[in-house]
Amino acid sequence: MGMNVHKGLRKAESGMSLIETLLAMVILAVGISAMIGLFTVSSTYNHEQGNVGSRASGFAEAKMEELLSLAFADSATNTAVWPPAGAGGTGLCGALGANGSCGGVDPATPLTNYVDYLDFQGARVSATAVDANGQLRQFYVRQWMIQADATGNLKTITVRTTARRSLGARTAPFSVLISQKYNG
Repeated sequence: MGMNVHKGLRKAESGMSLIETLLAMVILAVGISAMIGLFTVSSTYNHEQGNVGSRASGFAEAKMEELLSLAFADSATNTAVWPPAGAGGTGLCGALGANGSCGGVDPATPLTNYVDYLDFQGARVSATAVDANGQLRQFYVRQWMIQADATGNLKTITVRTTARRSLGARTAPFSVLISQKYNG
């Protein structure tokens, strides 16, 4: 008889009640809803820094290659247009004096002949080009600067590509590349 009492107690305690199951489901739902918010935020940041930032780096690299392909003393090639024109530009600023420089990479003040504008796909557009909705087509701004060293035989080329738009109040993604060209 003593054994039957213990079996009855075990049966009464086995399994979960409906209230316990519902409580567990509520806790799980709250946890999942918090994770959905994190997923949304991480997707946004991934788009900004992953996609837009990678494109900015690629476009900066393309401009750097374009500038490095010019002759050291080039003072006429217009690299603000595609394909680069043989005249009407500044090239690599010609024969810069010792410690001389030209161009600039301050995003607040783009300098004529040292800036070009790209749409989201990387096609060059004018500074004022708009789409069918009246929005500026420029998505990226590429700026460059050339600086000579004290001997005048080494030029440092700096290219900055900045995305014009960002999601939220964050700083727009940008990329800066620096390379050198030797006269020799």
